[in-house]
Amino acid sequence: MTGMLASVNSLDEALQALSANVDIIDLKQPALGALGALTTDEVKNIVLGIDRRRPVSATVGDLQMSPEIVYQAVKAMAETGVDYIKIGFFPGADWQGSIESLSVLAQQDIALIAVLFADTRPDFSVITLLKKAGFEGIMLDTLNKTSGSLTQIMTKTDIERFVKQVKEQQLICGLAGSLRLEDVVELMPYRPDYLGFRGALCQEYNRTGQLNKWSVIQIKRAIEHCGYHQNPLPVQHESTVNKRILIADDNEINRLLLANMLELNGYTVDSAINGAEALQFINKNQYKMAFIDLSMPVMSGLEMIRILRKERNTLKVAAISAYTDDHKMTEALGAGFDYSLSKPVDEDYLVALINLH
Repeated sequence: MTGMLASVNSLDEALQALSANVDIIDLKQPALGALGALTTDEVKNIVLGIDRRRPVSATVGDLQMSPEIVYQAVKAMAETGVDYIKIGFFPGADWQGSIESLSVLAQQDIALIAVLFADTRPDFSVITLLKKAGFEGIMLDTLNKTSGSLTQIMTKTDIERFVKQVKEQQLICGLAGSLRLEDVVELMPYRPDYLGFRGALCQEYNRTGQLNKWSVIQIKRAIEHCGYHQNPLPVQHESTVNKRILIADDNEINRLLLANMLELNGYTVDSAINGAEALQFINKNQYKMAFIDLSMPVMSGLEMIRILRKERNTLKVAAISAYTDDHKMTEALGAGFDYSLSKPVDEDYLVALINLH
């Protein structure tokens, strides 16, 4: 089963990630680079705060790959008590010498994770060397965070080849690099051990910004859902595939915009003007998914979802709101919504959610 790695830069963010049930809490300072590091004191404080409730990893920074520099940085980070230490393999440096120096620390049961950067076109033959040196795992990431996600930078063939070679060496395999929700569907079939996220978990996708807990929850749920369906499913003819979507919003313009967006992507849409009408539609029809506004007269989205879940209906439902504060979004997820979207709805994000199901 593929897990979720969430990168955080403070104890407060680490505790939010913990409460969202992520699988690995990764410590870094995004403002300082692709693998910018927190101080060892900061890392130690977070490790104490998490108190072994989740594995914790930490980066050692965007360091020159000099054997002595990397060795000392990893040795110092190991004293913080983290479970895994991530080392970036930057281009044009002494990889061989650094791997040899780090093998000494690997023999001391320090769990090392090598990070290769897809946009530097790494030589995958290093995977065998890392295994022989005692590394625990390898992650494929991106160095330039403005060039797009891993799936945009590297071909599907090369991503698949990377995962296969890492798993053949029985190493932990991770994929990261400006990943967003839509990348989950594309990467899960490769069965990596972890998918790593930072920017997609933050306000406005700003990796140096504040962590947004409901974004963490949504991506965690998306990974879990895809994980449950990783086994091959029977092939269905297009005519038998459920392409029907329910939307509910009291604002006619919002309904028309959302319905048009969905219809242009091949879906049949039913529209309700409040939560009560939405429940009537659900009782009569089968839907692939529903998108429900939180603030509606007669019956709000929150009231509707509570009734739906009380009836043990498992339809996947996304809340839509003009408000983006964490409290409201977290309340929606706690009430029973599977996902939350803010207005205006991003079409790529919308289609990615539907494709999860």
